[in-house]
Amino acid sequence: MMRWARRCFPLGFLLIVASVHQSFGDEGDPCQVKSDIPGVCRASSACENIEGYIKAGSLSTSQVPSCGFGAREEIICCPTTAYPPTDPNTSRVNVPDKERPAVAACAKIRSGGRPLTAHILGGTAVDPGVYPHMAALAGKNFDLYGFHCGGSLIASRFVLTAAHCVNSDEYEASFVRLGAIALDNPAAGYQDINVTHVKIHPNYVPASKYNDIAVLELAQDAIVSDTIAPACLYTEPTFSPAGRKLFVAGWGTMNRTTRARSNILLRAELDLVPSDKCSAAFAEQPTAKRQLKMGVIESLLCATDKKLVKDACQGDSGGPLILEENEVDGFFSILGVINSGFGCATNTPGLYTRVSSFLDFIEGIVWPANRV
Repeated sequence: MMRWARRCFPLGFLLIVASVHQSFGDEGDPCQVKSDIPGVCRASSACENIEGYIKAGSLSTSQVPSCGFGAREEIICCPTTAYPPTDPNTSRVNVPDKERPAVAACAKIRSGGRPLTAHILGGTAVDPGVYPHMAALAGKNFDLYGFHCGGSLIASRFVLTAAHCVNSDEYEASFVRLGAIALDNPAAGYQDINVTHVKIHPNYVPASKYNDIAVLELAQDAIVSDTIAPACLYTEPTFSPAGRKLFVAGWGTMNRTTRARSNILLRAELDLVPSDKCSAAFAEQPTAKRQLKMGVIESLLCATDKKLVKDACQGDSGGPLILEENEVDGFFSILGVINSGFGCATNTPGLYTRVSSFLDFIEGIVWPANRV
């Protein structure tokens, strides 16, 4: 049955189009624009990505599916990535790695020759300089909440973190602390730098676990030292853990009973969990059925401690899942961003946002026009 709908697209004009109603669900629910274009239900005025598809002729207004109606406007199936479309399971345009700004930035970081000095539940303390990219995020109510999330310095003026760490008035990003192991008594050389801009992934919806990634722009460049330096991003679309170690690091909860937070930076070694097994584990959690309606897709990673002792926990969100590529030389990359989980060190693995799936989003902010 056909119906007429009055739609408002962010193109500066109103359109009258005919469309077939598709009951995808509420705002934030996954949907499919076309067979090769994944989408998410969003208010039409908030769908920034649709403009590129329509201007390029890849979609006509009548081809944009409707999810239903909100209180003020129609909810449409909004493409999850900007035009040109990407791999349907990721947010990454297939650009050769040698051309990626993130690859060039990593080569620049590793060519510096900077020597490295050789909470996480059940974690061990991290020596100064081992993870010089670590950042602690402070909200505007710093005296009340302290440092509520972690992050990673990925360029002298940019920190990578989770969208849910900076997506509310309560946890609005105020400043980051760099170069600290003990947060309440940092050693000389630490830096507190104000946050000037927060860029949340345009397709992030708080009710969902997808696209949970954000980039913070700092008020000034961090001064690089032995204890403060940006980290490389892992750029390969797939990952094989063979012969390599994975760690999480942060200042989050270290005791499940007392909920005590760690004042010092801790890390814990974890193992990857195949996506199908992870999806099955999350499917057993009632709330996950809404938060992960498409299951654990390729833009997500899962990791766990096989002994169920060590894990990321409250307060670690936004921090890195670290791939140690060469322990002797101190080479490592940020493979994921701590997203969420059900409890800490439980049978349900921890969920991480896969960094390589969001390189276009990150690079467009940190290295615009491929300037490294």
